[in-house]
Amino acid sequence: MQEAHYNITVFLLLITFLILILGGFILTVLFLYRKKQIAYLKELETIKSEFEKNLLSTQLEIQEQVFQNISREIHDHICLNLTLAKLNLVTIDHNNKHQFIDHINSSVEILGRSIHELSDISHNLNPEIIESNGLITALELETEKMKKLNLFQINLCIYGNSVYMDSQKELFIFRIIQEAFNNILKHAKAKNVLLYLNYNQDYMEALIEDDGEGFIFSAYNENDLAKHHSGLKNMRKRAQLIKGNCEILTEPGKGTKIKLSVPY
Repeated sequence: MQEAHYNITVFLLLITFLILILGGFILTVLFLYRKKQIAYLKELETIKSEFEKNLLSTQLEIQEQVFQNISREIHDHICLNLTLAKLNLVTIDHNNKHQFIDHINSSVEILGRSIHELSDISHNLNPEIIESNGLITALELETEKMKKLNLFQINLCIYGNSVYMDSQKELFIFRIIQEAFNNILKHAKAKNVLLYLNYNQDYMEALIEDDGEGFIFSAYNENDLAKHHSGLKNMRKRAQLIKGNCEILTEPGKGTKIKLSVPY
């Protein structure tokens, strides 16, 4: 009888010990899970903060670049046109009827061209074209504008079924391509330019290619990139912010290729 009572006591103690071990194990697991969860949330908050900081930095760089482009466009085109119109009006000979009419007509034409160029600048800065019409329409308008300059042949080729993406993402893609065009206008001295869009199953691929002079480019030296190729650095940073990749391929005398891939 005593032996049976002893066995029951040992069994109960064993069960209690196992329950305590199991309880301790569960508490340990919960503690480690909570600790890991807190660490994950902190890491997520750090990533979010870093992303927001990078996004703000890129937006400020884009804004500064836009201001520089506006300043250059106004200085190079609008101011020149207005100066010519002023000279036309100042040098009018009121006694010469034919010259008077010619100068007035010429001034009106120059002022009309200036208004049109100001409208183009405003149009390019307005992101509503992306929200209202989408990326492809915006790029079609942009390439038409490039064609009117008569500086090079430019073609837009689109393959696959176009996929609508978030307007902010499409705006970033548009700005990257705009920057590529801007670089071609300023530096490339190209005769032919190709803008190629390919809508694949999981991502969109864009290629901007020119047959211009090309240049020496170090893809790994960020300091050199920031100092000499800030526009290219901004392009790559914008691509990263939309989880894309921007690759720049160029050599002196062999033109430049900019490959952009962005997941949907």
